[in-house]
Amino acid sequence: MKNIFYLTLNAALLFGSCRSQPEISIKIDRLEQTLFAIPIDSISAAIPRLERQYGELFDLYCSKIINIGMPADPQFSEELTAFLTDYHINLAYKRVMEVYPNIKNIENGLRKAFSNYRKEFPEKTIPSVYTLISGFNESMITADTILAIALDKYLGRNEDMYFRLNLSNYQRYTMDPKYVTTDCMKAWLYTEFQGNDSIDHVLANILYEGKVMYALHQLLPATPDSVLFGYTPDQMRWCRNNIAQMWTFLVENKLLYTTDHITINKLIGPAPFTSLFTRESPGRAAVWLGYQIIASYIRNNNVSLEALLLDNDYQQILKNAKFRP
Repeated sequence: MKNIFYLTLNAALLFGSCRSQPEISIKIDRLEQTLFAIPIDSISAAIPRLERQYGELFDLYCSKIINIGMPADPQFSEELTAFLTDYHINLAYKRVMEVYPNIKNIENGLRKAFSNYRKEFPEKTIPSVYTLISGFNESMITADTILAIALDKYLGRNEDMYFRLNLSNYQRYTMDPKYVTTDCMKAWLYTEFQGNDSIDHVLANILYEGKVMYALHQLLPATPDSVLFGYTPDQMRWCRNNIAQMWTFLVENKLLYTTDHITINKLIGPAPFTSLFTRESPGRAAVWLGYQIIASYIRNNNVSLEALLLDNDYQQILKNAKFRP
């Protein structure tokens, strides 16, 4: 069983060759609507039906996302009732239904993206997709065959509730509907192609992240880099203008092979800017550098996307990339 993954956290073509496959169908199940449609005095009686209908997702949602325990727990009915009657959760549900009265745009975006995914990885699973309310916790939740979207994390960067939660600008920037499809596909790539924990230095981390972003670009070819990376236009411009400077900094300071987790997190962790570079840089700026190295590797080697994602020999990838920023 794959590890459960949480992301806290954004124009496919039909191919005319003999390998072409029809676009897949994506129909999203809205768990939040199912839950909030239950009459308050019927919540206890509805629990067995919810377990049958949602199975692993319901257990995962209750125990790990909204933290009210498992359905078998003695106080579970009371905890679920408390969650569904909470003022702030109901306000979040109201806003979700105002922003997402329907989710056709999300279904269409995922249909195109997963059609490309099926072409690249014909043996891989296409997940069942759900929406829910996480209580402003995780943005994306994945398990073996599950991809769930917390719509309360995508209400728009100017959502009043986000200000009341004291979320900073860089956090709110990607909490917008246009990032849903991107974050879905990123979460699924992280789940299906996990990093190698036995190789944990700066180079391995930036190249792993670069591989994921390169794959994301292939699955969403019409999506601008600024959306794929979650950067403002100025941040995007900084990245494009400072590839050589970033690389030189890492090499001259002998950081490529450091295993210090604080250093790694400063380079690829969410932040208002990358503190090892400049305040004008975006957070995770080293991921853009990793993406450029992977792009160079693909240009210089005949490698499939799946082979790339499965290859954890980062030293050889760097060598064969012939990267000259």
